[in-house]
Amino acid sequence: MNRSLLLSEFFKIVNDQKTDEERFNLLKSEPSPIVRSILELNFHPNIQWLLPEGIPPYKKVMDQPMGYEHTTLEKEYRRLYLFFDRSQNLPNMKRESLFIDMLEGLHYTEAEILVAAKERKLMEIYPNIHEQLVRIVYPDLLPAKVEPVKKSRGRPKKEK
Repeated sequence: MNRSLLLSEFFKIVNDQKTDEERFNLLKSEPSPIVRSILELNFHPNIQWLLPEGIPPYKKVMDQPMGYEHTTLEKEYRRLYLFFDRSQNLPNMKRESLFIDMLEGLHYTEAEILVAAKERKLMEIYPNIHEQLVRIVYPDLLPAKVEPVKKSRGRPKKEK
């Protein structure tokens, strides 16, 4: 991700590619840890956010041009553990307050990404950045998918 791009701009470029192969190449070549982190936070089934469900009550400033935000997800990704790491002994109100402060410091498009990842709805914003693509680009990021075993009813059928 070009350092002058926000994560929202990079994800839009990835999402707008014509093929999964092009999206794969862009994601694979991106060294920024925030890309991988946000995708993991969105798609990893074992990550449980320690925040209430739904969109937090933060002030979204939509008329601020890109480049004038107080911070970026690139800068904030190291603090994201505060919102899902149970070993951090933060009172819930403090954790929620820190999350709202972070959202209000980001450009509104990056705040939307963070909220979408928390709600596991990143595909609603970027439908072409899907779990299967993430599994191919980052094979060690998500646990193996386990298909549920179908239970049979009654006795098994005899083969003829």
